[in-house]
Amino acid sequence: MTDEALALLGDLVRQDTTSGGNAAQSAAQELAVSYATATSGVRVLQRSASGRPWVLLGTGSPDGPLFVCHIDTVPVGSLDLWDRAPFSADVDEEFLHGRGSVDMKGGLVAALAVLRNAAEAGADAQVLITSDEEIGCRGAAEASAALNLTPRIVVVPEATQNHVSLGHRGATWLRLAAEGKAAHGSTPHLGRNAIQLLADRALGALGSLPLSTEDYLGEETVNVGTFEGGTATNIVPASATLTLDVRTVDGGAPAIAWAASLDPAITAEVELDLPAVRTPHLPDALAGHATAPAASYFTDASALSGSVGGAPIVIWGPGDPRQMHAANEKLELESWRQALRNYRELVLSVAR
Repeated sequence: MTDEALALLGDLVRQDTTSGGNAAQSAAQELAVSYATATSGVRVLQRSASGRPWVLLGTGSPDGPLFVCHIDTVPVGSLDLWDRAPFSADVDEEFLHGRGSVDMKGGLVAALAVLRNAAEAGADAQVLITSDEEIGCRGAAEASAALNLTPRIVVVPEATQNHVSLGHRGATWLRLAAEGKAAHGSTPHLGRNAIQLLADRALGALGSLPLSTEDYLGEETVNVGTFEGGTATNIVPASATLTLDVRTVDGGAPAIAWAASLDPAITAEVELDLPAVRTPHLPDALAGHATAPAASYFTDASALSGSVGGAPIVIWGPGDPRQMHAANEKLELESWRQALRNYRELVLSVAR
Protein backbone atom coordinates (compact mmCIF):
# COMPACT_ATOMS: atom_id res chain seq x y z
CA MET A 1 0.00 0.00 0.00
CA THR A 2 2.92 2.36 0.66
CA ASP A 3 3.99 2.26 -3.01
CA GLU A 4 0.46 3.02 -4.14
CA ALA A 5 0.20 5.86 -1.65
CA LEU A 6 3.51 7.29 -2.81
CA ALA A 7 2.26 7.19 -6.40
CA LEU A 8 -0.84 9.15 -5.35
CA LEU A 9 1.32 11.68 -3.54
CA GLY A 10 3.32 12.22 -6.70
CA ASP A 11 0.14 12.64 -8.74
CA LEU A 12 -1.19 15.22 -6.29
CA VAL A 13 2.05 17.21 -6.14
CA ARG A 14 2.04 17.38 -9.93
CA GLN A 15 -1.33 19.15 -9.74
CA ASP A 16 -1.21 22.94 -9.35
CA THR A 17 -3.79 23.49 -6.62
CA THR A 18 -2.92 27.05 -5.68
CA SER A 19 -5.55 28.58 -3.39
CA GLY A 20 -8.47 30.18 -5.23
CA GLY A 21 -8.59 27.67 -8.08
CA ASN A 22 -11.73 25.74 -7.27
CA ALA A 23 -11.68 23.56 -10.40
CA ALA A 24 -8.09 22.40 -9.83
CA GLN A 25 -8.68 21.75 -6.13
CA SER A 26 -11.84 19.80 -6.91
CA ALA A 27 -10.04 17.66 -9.50
CA ALA A 28 -7.25 16.86 -7.03
CA GLN A 29 -9.82 15.99 -4.37
CA GLU A 30 -11.39 13.50 -6.77
CA LEU A 31 -8.01 11.80 -7.26
CA ALA A 32 -7.85 11.42 -3.48
CA VAL A 33 -11.43 10.13 -3.31
CA SER A 34 -10.78 7.55 -6.01
CA TYR A 35 -7.73 6.26 -4.18
CA ALA A 36 -9.51 6.03 -0.81
CA THR A 37 -12.74 4.45 -2.05
CA ALA A 38 -10.87 1.79 -4.03
CA THR A 39 -10.83 -0.08 -0.71
CA SER A 40 -14.12 -1.66 0.31
CA GLY A 41 -15.60 0.01 3.37
CA VAL A 42 -14.35 3.53 2.60
CA ARG A 43 -17.16 5.74 1.41
CA VAL A 44 -17.99 9.36 0.73
CA LEU A 45 -20.07 10.57 3.67
CA GLN A 46 -20.73 14.15 2.62
CA ARG A 47 -19.39 16.71 0.18
CA SER A 48 -19.83 20.33 -0.79
CA ALA A 49 -22.93 21.01 -2.83
CA SER A 50 -21.72 24.43 -3.96
CA GLY A 51 -19.00 26.97 -3.28
CA ARG A 52 -15.54 25.81 -2.28
CA PRO A 53 -14.93 22.06 -2.64
CA TRP A 54 -14.65 19.80 0.39
CA VAL A 55 -15.38 16.14 0.99
CA LEU A 56 -15.72 13.91 4.06
CA LEU A 57 -14.64 10.27 3.73
CA GLY A 58 -15.08 7.63 6.36
CA THR A 59 -15.34 4.04 7.56
CA GLY A 60 -17.64 2.55 10.16
CA SER A 61 -19.06 4.95 12.74
CA PRO A 62 -18.15 8.66 13.10
CA ASP A 63 -16.52 8.07 16.48
CA GLY A 64 -12.97 7.29 15.38
CA PRO A 65 -10.13 9.72 14.69
CA LEU A 66 -10.82 12.55 12.25
CA PHE A 67 -7.96 13.71 10.02
CA VAL A 68 -8.40 17.25 8.65
CA CYS A 69 -6.37 17.99 5.51
CA HIS A 70 -6.36 20.77 2.93
CA ILE A 71 -5.64 20.24 -0.78
CA ASP A 72 -4.58 23.79 -1.71
CA THR A 73 -1.08 25.25 -1.73
CA VAL A 74 0.50 28.68 -1.65
CA PRO A 75 1.76 30.10 -4.97
CA VAL A 76 5.09 28.96 -6.36
CA GLY A 77 6.59 32.45 -6.37
CA SER A 78 9.65 33.22 -8.46
CA LEU A 79 10.73 30.25 -10.60
CA ASP A 80 14.30 31.53 -10.38
CA LEU A 81 14.40 30.37 -6.76
CA TRP A 82 13.59 26.75 -7.63
CA ASP A 83 16.28 24.19 -8.51
CA ARG A 84 13.64 21.82 -9.90
CA ALA A 85 10.28 22.38 -11.56
CA PRO A 86 7.88 23.23 -8.70
CA PHE A 87 5.39 20.54 -9.69
CA SER A 88 7.94 17.89 -10.68
CA ALA A 89 7.22 15.48 -7.79
CA ASP A 90 10.75 14.16 -8.37
CA VAL A 91 11.69 11.38 -5.97
CA ASP A 92 15.22 10.56 -4.86
CA GLU A 93 16.48 8.35 -2.04
CA GLU A 94 15.49 10.81 0.69
CA PHE A 95 12.87 13.26 -0.57
CA LEU A 96 9.84 13.90 -2.74
CA HIS A 97 10.21 17.37 -4.22
CA GLY A 98 7.57 19.93 -5.13
CA ARG A 99 5.13 22.58 -4.02
CA GLY A 100 2.66 21.12 -1.56
CA SER A 101 4.70 18.02 -0.74
CA VAL A 102 5.06 19.16 2.89
CA ASP A 103 2.16 21.61 3.09
CA MET A 104 0.25 19.37 3.14
CA LYS A 105 -0.24 16.70 0.51
CA GLY A 106 2.14 14.37 2.31
CA GLY A 107 0.00 14.48 5.43
CA LEU A 108 -3.18 14.12 3.37
CA VAL A 109 -1.98 10.98 1.60
CA ALA A 110 -0.77 9.47 4.88
CA ALA A 111 -4.25 10.01 6.32
CA LEU A 112 -5.93 8.49 3.24
CA ALA A 113 -3.68 5.44 3.37
CA VAL A 114 -4.58 4.90 7.02
CA LEU A 115 -8.26 5.34 6.20
CA ARG A 116 -7.89 2.32 3.92
CA ASN A 117 -6.06 0.47 6.71
CA ALA A 118 -8.96 1.27 9.03
CA ALA A 119 -11.51 -0.15 6.59
CA GLU A 120 -9.51 -3.36 6.23
CA ALA A 121 -9.24 -3.69 10.02
CA GLY A 122 -12.90 -2.87 10.68
CA ALA A 123 -11.91 0.28 12.57
CA ASP A 124 -13.48 3.74 12.53
CA ALA A 125 -11.80 6.76 10.95
CA GLN A 126 -12.67 9.83 8.87
CA VAL A 127 -10.75 12.19 6.59
CA LEU A 128 -12.01 15.67 5.75
CA ILE A 129 -10.38 17.21 2.68
CA THR A 130 -10.81 20.98 2.45
CA SER A 131 -9.87 23.79 0.07
CA ASP A 132 -8.52 27.34 0.37
CA GLU A 133 -6.96 26.81 3.79
CA GLU A 134 -4.01 28.99 2.86
CA ILE A 135 -6.22 32.05 2.36
CA GLY A 136 -8.12 31.78 5.62
CA CYS A 137 -9.55 28.26 6.07
CA ARG A 138 -12.39 29.12 3.68
CA GLY A 139 -13.28 25.57 2.71
CA ALA A 140 -13.19 24.32 6.30
CA ALA A 141 -15.47 27.16 7.37
CA GLU A 142 -18.05 26.12 4.76
CA ALA A 143 -17.70 22.46 5.75
CA SER A 144 -18.09 23.31 9.43
CA ALA A 145 -21.47 24.89 8.77
CA ALA A 146 -22.72 21.70 7.07
CA LEU A 147 -21.21 18.92 9.19
CA ASN A 148 -22.08 17.35 12.53
CA LEU A 149 -18.86 15.70 13.65
CA THR A 150 -18.36 13.47 16.72
CA PRO A 151 -14.75 12.18 16.58
CA ARG A 152 -12.79 10.87 19.54
CA ILE A 153 -9.75 12.90 18.45
CA VAL A 154 -8.94 15.36 15.64
CA VAL A 155 -5.56 15.21 13.89
CA VAL A 156 -4.37 17.95 11.54
CA PRO A 157 -1.46 16.36 9.62
CA GLU A 158 0.49 19.58 9.06
CA ALA A 159 4.27 19.42 9.30
CA THR A 160 5.60 18.97 12.86
CA GLN A 161 8.35 16.39 12.22
CA ASN A 162 5.85 13.90 13.66
CA HIS A 163 5.90 15.54 17.09
CA VAL A 164 2.52 16.29 18.65
CA SER A 165 1.60 19.97 18.89
CA LEU A 166 -1.33 20.85 21.12
CA GLY A 167 -2.42 24.04 19.40
CA HIS A 168 -1.68 27.28 17.63
CA ARG A 169 -2.61 30.94 17.79
CA GLY A 170 -5.63 32.36 16.02
CA ALA A 171 -5.52 34.96 13.27
CA THR A 172 -7.35 38.24 12.86
CA TRP A 173 -6.79 40.01 9.53
CA LEU A 174 -7.77 43.66 9.42
CA ARG A 175 -8.07 45.96 6.42
CA LEU A 176 -7.79 49.65 7.34
CA ALA A 177 -8.88 52.23 4.79
CA ALA A 178 -8.30 55.97 5.08
CA GLU A 179 -10.25 58.61 3.21
CA GLY A 180 -8.43 61.84 2.49
CA LYS A 181 -8.86 64.67 -0.01
CA ALA A 182 -7.02 64.96 -3.31
CA ALA A 183 -5.04 68.09 -4.18
CA HIS A 184 -2.09 69.13 -6.31
CA GLY A 185 1.24 68.00 -4.94
CA SER A 186 2.43 71.61 -4.88
CA THR A 187 -0.39 72.63 -2.53
CA PRO A 188 -0.71 69.76 -0.04
CA HIS A 189 -2.33 72.08 2.50
CA LEU A 190 -5.45 72.11 0.30
CA GLY A 191 -5.88 68.34 0.60
CA ARG A 192 -5.70 65.61 3.22
CA ASN A 193 -3.06 62.96 2.64
CA ALA A 194 -4.62 59.51 3.21
CA ILE A 195 -1.25 57.74 3.23
CA GLN A 196 0.08 60.08 5.88
CA LEU A 197 -3.13 59.65 7.87
CA LEU A 198 -2.69 55.87 7.94
CA ALA A 199 1.00 56.17 8.68
CA ASP A 200 0.44 58.55 11.59
CA ARG A 201 -2.77 57.21 13.12
CA ALA A 202 -2.45 53.47 12.39
CA LEU A 203 1.21 52.53 11.93
CA GLY A 204 2.24 55.14 14.47
CA ALA A 205 -0.20 53.65 16.96
CA LEU A 206 0.82 49.99 16.63
CA GLY A 207 2.57 50.25 19.96
CA SER A 208 -0.83 50.77 21.61
CA LEU A 209 -2.36 47.62 20.09
CA PRO A 210 -3.21 45.36 23.07
CA LEU A 211 -1.31 42.08 22.77
CA SER A 212 -1.64 39.16 25.17
CA THR A 213 0.47 36.13 26.03
CA GLU A 214 -0.46 32.53 26.83
CA ASP A 215 1.90 30.05 28.49
CA TYR A 216 1.86 27.49 25.68
CA LEU A 217 0.72 29.47 22.63
CA GLY A 218 3.17 32.29 23.31
CA GLU A 219 2.90 35.99 22.47
CA GLU A 220 0.42 37.67 20.19
CA THR A 221 2.04 39.43 17.24
CA VAL A 222 1.10 41.92 14.54
CA ASN A 223 2.46 42.19 11.01
CA VAL A 224 1.82 44.94 8.46
CA GLY A 225 1.07 42.88 5.37
CA THR A 226 0.34 45.49 2.69
CA PHE A 227 0.24 49.28 2.36
CA GLU A 228 -1.23 50.82 -0.77
CA GLY A 229 -2.29 54.29 -1.84
CA GLY A 230 -1.74 57.18 -4.16
CA THR A 231 -1.86 57.55 -7.94
CA ALA A 232 1.08 59.85 -8.74
CA THR A 233 3.93 61.61 -6.98
CA ASN A 234 2.42 65.06 -7.60
CA ILE A 235 -1.08 64.26 -6.29
CA VAL A 236 -2.11 64.26 -2.65
CA PRO A 237 -3.56 60.75 -2.21
CA ALA A 238 -7.29 60.68 -1.49
CA SER A 239 -7.32 57.07 -0.29
CA ALA A 240 -5.00 54.46 1.17
CA THR A 241 -5.30 51.00 2.66
CA LEU A 242 -3.17 48.76 4.79
CA THR A 243 -3.67 45.24 6.09
CA LEU A 244 -2.66 43.82 9.45
CA ASP A 245 -2.17 40.19 10.41
CA VAL A 246 -2.68 39.80 14.16
CA ARG A 247 -1.92 36.36 15.59
CA THR A 248 -4.00 35.98 18.73
CA VAL A 249 -4.18 33.82 21.85
CA ASP A 250 -7.26 35.43 23.37
CA GLY A 251 -9.49 36.21 20.39
CA GLY A 252 -9.55 39.07 17.93
CA ALA A 253 -11.94 41.39 19.78
CA PRO A 254 -9.25 43.64 21.33
CA ALA A 255 -7.52 44.18 17.97
CA ILE A 256 -10.83 44.85 16.24
CA ALA A 257 -11.83 47.40 18.88
CA TRP A 258 -8.41 49.08 18.64
CA ALA A 259 -8.71 49.44 14.87
CA ALA A 260 -12.22 50.85 15.10
CA SER A 261 -11.06 53.59 17.49
CA LEU A 262 -8.12 54.96 15.47
CA ASP A 263 -9.69 57.90 13.63
CA PRO A 264 -13.13 58.82 12.23
CA ALA A 265 -11.55 58.93 8.75
CA ILE A 266 -10.20 55.37 9.05
CA THR A 267 -12.57 52.44 8.57
CA ALA A 268 -11.69 48.94 9.74
CA GLU A 269 -12.90 45.79 8.00
CA VAL A 270 -12.39 42.34 9.50
CA GLU A 271 -11.25 40.04 6.69
CA LEU A 272 -10.62 37.02 8.91
CA ASP A 273 -11.14 36.19 12.56
CA LEU A 274 -10.05 32.67 13.50
CA PRO A 275 -9.79 31.55 17.13
CA ALA A 276 -6.74 29.98 18.70
CA VAL A 277 -6.67 26.21 19.15
CA ARG A 278 -5.48 24.81 22.49
CA THR A 279 -5.73 21.24 23.79
CA PRO A 280 -4.83 21.30 27.50
CA HIS A 281 -2.84 18.05 27.65
CA LEU A 282 -1.60 15.20 25.50
CA PRO A 283 -4.57 12.93 24.70
CA ASP A 284 -4.37 9.45 26.20
CA ALA A 285 -4.46 7.92 22.72
CA LEU A 286 -1.09 9.60 22.01
CA ALA A 287 0.62 8.80 25.30
CA GLY A 288 4.32 8.23 24.78
CA HIS A 289 4.63 10.33 21.63
CA ALA A 290 7.05 13.25 21.56
CA THR A 291 5.46 16.67 21.90
CA ALA A 292 6.21 19.91 20.11
CA PRO A 293 5.72 23.59 20.88
CA ALA A 294 2.64 25.35 19.61
CA ALA A 295 2.57 25.54 15.82
CA SER A 296 3.54 28.96 14.51
CA TYR A 297 0.95 28.79 11.72
CA PHE A 298 -2.84 28.46 11.86
CA THR A 299 -4.75 25.45 10.50
CA ASP A 300 -8.25 24.38 9.52
CA ALA A 301 -8.75 23.40 13.16
CA SER A 302 -9.59 27.04 13.90
CA ALA A 303 -12.61 26.87 11.60
CA LEU A 304 -13.71 23.45 12.85
CA SER A 305 -13.03 23.66 16.58
CA GLY A 306 -16.66 24.44 17.37
CA SER A 307 -17.97 21.56 15.24
CA VAL A 308 -16.16 18.53 16.67
CA GLY A 309 -18.05 18.06 19.92
CA GLY A 310 -15.19 19.12 22.16
CA ALA A 311 -12.79 16.44 20.88
CA PRO A 312 -9.09 17.09 21.54
CA ILE A 313 -7.28 18.58 18.54
CA VAL A 314 -3.61 18.01 17.74
CA ILE A 315 -1.34 19.15 14.93
CA TRP A 316 0.77 16.12 14.05
CA GLY A 317 2.30 15.39 10.72
CA PRO A 318 5.31 14.55 8.57
CA GLY A 319 7.89 16.93 7.21
CA ASP A 320 10.00 19.86 8.34
CA PRO A 321 7.83 22.94 8.99
CA ARG A 322 10.65 25.11 7.64
CA GLN A 323 9.82 23.69 4.19
CA MET A 324 6.29 25.11 4.31
CA HIS A 325 5.82 27.90 1.73
CA ALA A 326 9.53 27.73 0.81
CA ALA A 327 11.11 27.50 -2.61
CA ASN A 328 12.47 23.99 -3.25
CA GLU A 329 9.88 22.50 -0.90
CA LYS A 330 10.64 18.83 -0.26
CA LEU A 331 9.23 16.09 1.95
CA GLU A 332 11.52 13.67 3.76
CA LEU A 333 10.22 10.23 2.83
CA GLU A 334 11.19 8.55 6.09
CA SER A 335 9.24 11.21 8.00
CA TRP A 336 6.26 10.48 5.75
CA ARG A 337 6.51 6.73 6.30
CA GLN A 338 6.69 7.32 10.05
CA ALA A 339 3.46 9.30 9.84
CA LEU A 340 1.76 6.34 8.15
CA ARG A 341 2.88 4.12 11.03
CA ASN A 342 1.80 6.67 13.64
CA TYR A 343 -1.66 7.15 12.17
CA ARG A 344 -2.24 3.42 11.80
CA GLU A 345 -1.28 2.89 15.44
CA LEU A 346 -3.64 5.68 16.52
CA VAL A 347 -6.61 4.33 14.56
CA LEU A 348 -6.13 0.82 15.89
CA SER A 349 -5.57 1.96 19.49
CA VAL A 350 -8.77 4.03 19.47
CA ALA A 351 -10.64 1.02 18.09
CA ARG A 352 -9.58 -1.22 20.99
